[in-house]
Amino acid sequence: MKQFIYTFLIAAFLLLANACTEATIFAGGGGDDGKGGAEEGEVPLSVKNLGLSVEVESRSIATGGPAADAGTNPNPLTKVGLCVTKKEESGAVGFYDSGNTSTQFVYNAAASPAAVWEPAAGQEALLLSSVKGTVYAYVPAEKSVSLSGTLNVPLMSNVEVLDQQEFKFTAPVAETTEATGSIEWDIDQDDYLYCKVPTEVDRWSPAVSLTMYHALAKVSFRVVEKEGGTAFAGCRVKKVVLKSSGGLKKSATATLNLSTGELGDTMVGTDELSFTAAGTGTDDMRVIGTGVSEPTDVAGVPIQAFGLVIPVTGVDVTLELTLEDDRVFTMSPAGDTDVPGAFSVNWEKGNNYIYNIGMSPRGIEIANVVVAGWNEGGTTEVPME
Repeated sequence: MKQFIYTFLIAAFLLLANACTEATIFAGGGGDDGKGGAEEGEVPLSVKNLGLSVEVESRSIATGGPAADAGTNPNPLTKVGLCVTKKEESGAVGFYDSGNTSTQFVYNAAASPAAVWEPAAGQEALLLSSVKGTVYAYVPAEKSVSLSGTLNVPLMSNVEVLDQQEFKFTAPVAETTEATGSIEWDIDQDDYLYCKVPTEVDRWSPAVSLTMYHALAKVSFRVVEKEGGTAFAGCRVKKVVLKSSGGLKKSATATLNLSTGELGDTMVGTDELSFTAAGTGTDDMRVIGTGVSEPTDVAGVPIQAFGLVIPVTGVDVTLELTLEDDRVFTMSPAGDTDVPGAFSVNWEKGNNYIYNIGMSPRGIEIANVVVAGWNEGGTTEVPME
């Protein structure tokens, strides 16, 4: 899955034709600008990769192709869906080609002389004419996209966000591994990505650069025994549950706006979101951080649980932690009550919220929350309420 914000270049000489052979296309229908017309002759249909690059921006937004990401992303993006719209003479917006509304592109690392992004096997190339088009991209690439609303914006349908998610750590983390290098991606929840390309395309400008954005937020949990204690040495985290009175959200058939990244339609409230280790072995669950108290040492403790969530604002939740031996710990009560403590969550799409949890035999408490890039250990603290 499921992964960073990526930029990759997909270039396609995609030409709307009056007639074509298997290897050539005759471009017609030109205007007074001198660029169109049959006099241009035969134009080969081709797909050309213009190069891949990696840039590190604020909050470690990583961009680039799979090869460039190899050292930092264990599950790089290798497939993306594209759809193109155009404005009709009437002003209405429609698909660029009503008979070819979406195309899947895949990353071919074995291509010679260099790796390229190219249409997936069996996919029909979209042909561009002199008419300007707007490109939208999305992941998962297999999802259906339709036009909706007064502006006919592309919407991905059947967006499912689970209230019970399972994560898996594909390999144990070495003792020397820093949290920033401990990337969590393997989860049964799809990571929905979207993009609207800011520059239009046509037959003379067919190359697009895609910057993909996350439509969900990521929540990560780092559990450390308070005051440098060692009572929980060797104990492993099995599950984290967030509980609220219906303020959290899940969905089975929501829509995703490919222009804004907003989720809509059938999202429903839920009282719980759970994130559970998928396996039962020692490599599938990570140990609680013990014997550490300095902030830099705490920040080096690998994340023990994570999940993907629908953005919400101002929702009061409490947290419950289950260990490998099925012992359950709740948040320490506030004041003189026996009611578990609570805190407010504000999740924005594309952010990774890392909850640093202090643990003692009496219960757990949220020490602080930091917002980070999708693959970071986190450095920017956000207010707790």
